[in-house]
Amino acid sequence: MSETKRKIRVFGNDVVVSDVPIVKAEEHFNQYVLEDGSVLRVKGVATAMLRVEGESLPDGSPIYMVIVSPAVSVESSPLKKEPEQKEGKKPN
Repeated sequence: MSETKRKIRVFGNDVVVSDVPIVKAEEHFNQYVLEDGSVLRVKGVATAMLRVEGESLPDGSPIYMVIVSPAVSVESSPLKKEPEQKEGKKPN
């Protein structure tokens, strides 16, 4: 898949970006222990990498915008409730 250029609106301005395909990703979870005793695992999953065309940082590096979706997993929690039994089914 090759890069594709498009315009997006950022803070009221049209910005030309190139959608740069991700060819490899290593995403790791961070683990958080909460005051209520729950343990959560969280990571950001990058869904798109956009390079801003015609702009760069003072050191000459290209500017990228990263679109990220969170992934959250409850590893354990003292607040966890047992699943409700459906009517007509008896526990084993």
